Amino acid sequence: MMRQKGRIEFTTSDASWNAGFAWAKEQALAYSHEGDLVGDWYEAALPNRQAFCMRDVAHHARGAEALGLTAHTKNMLLRFAQGIAESRQFCSFWEIDKDYRPCPVDYASDQDFWYNLPANFDVMDACWRMYEMTGDRDYLFQSDFVRFYQLTVEEYAKWWDQDGDGLLERKYPVTRLGIPSYCEDDQFHRVQALVDLLVIEIRGYRSAAELFKHRGDAQRSTHCGQMADKLDRLLQETWWDEKEQRYYEVKDQDGTLLHGREKGYALGLSLSLGYYQVIQDADRLARYLDSLHEGAKTGELIVESLSHYPVLFYRNGQPQRGAEWLKEVISPDLPRREYPEVSYAVVEAFIYEMAGVCPDGPHAAVRISPRLPEGVDWFRIKNLPFLEGELDISFEEGMISVTNRTGRTISVNGSGLEHNESVTKSAV
Repeated sequence: MMRQKGRIEFTTSDASWNAGFAWAKEQALAYSHEGDLVGDWYEAALPNRQAFCMRDVAHHARGAEALGLTAHTKNMLLRFAQGIAESRQFCSFWEIDKDYRPCPVDYASDQDFWYNLPANFDVMDACWRMYEMTGDRDYLFQSDFVRFYQLTVEEYAKWWDQDGDGLLERKYPVTRLGIPSYCEDDQFHRVQALVDLLVIEIRGYRSAAELFKHRGDAQRSTHCGQMADKLDRLLQETWWDEKEQRYYEVKDQDGTLLHGREKGYALGLSLSLGYYQVIQDADRLARYLDSLHEGAKTGELIVESLSHYPVLFYRNGQPQRGAEWLKEVISPDLPRREYPEVSYAVVEAFIYEMAGVCPDGPHAAVRISPRLPEGVDWFRIKNLPFLEGELDISFEEGMISVTNRTGRTISVNGSGLEHNESVTKSAV
């Protein structure tokens, strides 16, 4: 069936939360487009640039899924996959515009263009997450996607790894090609790497291991798993500052590990540790989350970084802090709230974190574990996209009710639910 975008509705017992979701939905959909040369797309870059970049699409993707923009996300990820080329040192196009061009402000030629090194690994992770949500096997078998995964974990990784430790490094100081981070500040123009690159590599390799495993490519799956483990040891052992009890953020030009010189940059870099969930030690994680939460109260974070905070805290088992930061990012007083990343991240936080909906497309299953903030007694979701159709989900007084309109029999918290059937069961 042809899916209509923007049909989802989300309401709770609290009018302020409802207003926040309504704003995010309207704002995000205003950035979605069809009929342009590039195909279905949504703005995922600076507003009014009429373009989408790799980092922002990877961050938008889950929120876009709830809005019915499945085809948009797949098309944009595919465009990035198709862009990888040896002539660009196995990079893709960092940013593509509605006219299906590398965005002119970021690209002059195959020898002169903007590129952030975490991007390939972030896009691979996004592809795996979209497969998990949708069950779309094109993410496993479509030839352009497969070529992108293979070139990334082989040629791209080899080309940009200067010392053979698995971590990519800057090759060209003070240029826009090969920025070893998503942080683009001048103070880091000569450093070898920043911690978010290491973190996103770890997560990207783990997702690539799953992609190759589900393709039946055991050799590449094993390689990616081993690379993820190797880089994780580097992070946990070498990049951990035992004295300061926190991770380093910077690998300087001579290889020295340092902390961010300014609090705002340190927070922006280190948020990747929680967002991509690479801290397994419970004590380290608790201290990290406390530091991140308290540090952000200084107001030094740019909105692009702040937009990650609600999901970050929900993902790491701190829903009350997640709700606190969600309240911050939906506030009309938030500077630059119109940045596209914010509204898509808000939709993701409401549906997949606060309401606790976890879609499993490959197994036609959904798990629902609500984590409502204090003062919210119930929620209702109508027309949530899943598989070839939609779900209606509500929660009140400890009971979850689900109506299946996907066209298929699905599993809800372990129980079968046929098409056009409804069920009410305990949330526990």
